[in-house]
Amino acid sequence: IAGGGGLLVVPALLLAGIPPTMMLGTNKCISAIGTLVSTTHYIVKGRMLWKVIIVGLPLTLIGSILGANMASHLDAGVIRSIVLIALPIAAIITLIPKSKSHTETPIIWQSWRLWVVVPLIALAMGGYDGVFGPGTGSFLVMALYGIARLNFLHSAAVARFFNLISNVGALVMFMWHGKVIYAVALPLAIAGMAGHYAGSHVAIR
Repeated sequence: IAGGGGLLVVPALLLAGIPPTMMLGTNKCISAIGTLVSTTHYIVKGRMLWKVIIVGLPLTLIGSILGANMASHLDAGVIRSIVLIALPIAAIITLIPKSKSHTETPIIWQSWRLWVVVPLIALAMGGYDGVFGPGTGSFLVMALYGIARLNFLHSAAVARFFNLISNVGALVMFMWHGKVIYAVALPLAIAGMAGHYAGSHVAIR
């Protein structure tokens, strides 16, 4: 519906004793596999705005790769500090009610929002997802809804696609640096797939 679940999974992994440097990569594996399910459902139901996807995809990927590469070299203490600061902030922002006065503004190829706003959102959120991650899906929905002026369903669909791309880009880097615990990630990813399947159906209905 609104994200990849990192706001719940990250603290759960830390409470389970997963080292911070391994937690980021493991969470990214869980999120990438689950997000694939919801993204596919939005595509099948024809809810994607492909012009927005085409413009934002490259910058989402670049941001996530650079962010994950940086995160892979951070000290465990630094990551723990980032989590303690960013997690509650992300949770609070996610819970902020959306504006009821929202008016959708159609995006056309000549729109400045398509060539300026969308790339900035994609790069910023891709970088954040690579470095940390929790709340990225919700932030994307809010940015696409409140700044790019898409309707909620289109915002949710495009956010899923961008989130999938950033997850995959970051996951490849974490795998490259050996930061994924597959024995933990894969079973949780199966549960995540079920959640993404149910959540995307609820959003569309």
